[in-house]
Amino acid sequence: MALELTLVLVPLLASLWLAARVRRERNSRRRSEQRLLEFLATVGHELRTPLTAISGYVSLARMGGLADTDKFDLAMSRMTDETRRMSALLDELVLLARLDLGQPLHREPVNLARLCRDAVTDAQASSASHPIQLTILPGQYTVLGDRDRLYQVVANLLANVRHHTPEGTRTVLGLGNEDGHRVIEVIDNGPGVPPQLRDSAFDRFVHGGKPTAPAPKEEGGGGNGLGLSVAAAIIGAHGGTLTLEPSVRGAWFRVRLPA
Repeated sequence: MALELTLVLVPLLASLWLAARVRRERNSRRRSEQRLLEFLATVGHELRTPLTAISGYVSLARMGGLADTDKFDLAMSRMTDETRRMSALLDELVLLARLDLGQPLHREPVNLARLCRDAVTDAQASSASHPIQLTILPGQYTVLGDRDRLYQVVANLLANVRHHTPEGTRTVLGLGNEDGHRVIEVIDNGPGVPPQLRDSAFDRFVHGGKPTAPAPKEEGGGGNGLGLSVAAAIIGAHGGTLTLEPSVRGAWFRVRLPA
């Protein structure tokens, strides 16, 4: 009797387990497909905005609305800005796709101290109204990685301050060592990340709060909601982590890279 019961239950349990696994895989596939559709819809929206602006200026030119030299120069400047914006967006999407596919990054010894100095110098040239204090603790700061991509991470974090805080906001860029890791911290005294965005700060196409004063325009676009997600993906590809730490005021981003 026990043997007969076993012969009945084993196939039944196996069938139930298999059915449950199929349902889980089907639900997971549906969620992935839904995320992909939402991602593509957002990409389309982000690209449609600059394309609409460029199309509008082209139509205006055809109707003779740009005969005035000043209006023509303004239209050309705006179209150039929108073209840069699309180019930057496409570059970041291609990079994210490469990282998602696990394609390796370039590897070479990178001096993080020199990289941080360069990033601060470039950031201050972009906006002197957002002062930055660079603090590098004594120690060795070489890592094995892609210098251009690691620079992009630090530049994105500093640009994040310029885009989402008012003029006069102060930033501290710190570099130190901790438990076999190189640690880069970007801390500002601005309004901070809104509570409703903290859990999704590194998601793609999440736009932060607007500054109380207009931020300066920069080459290469910006503000498309990909900066932090790109930075997190780059650090992840280097075996490190990028986190948003709890802070009483302002935003506190922390990068940890294996030494």
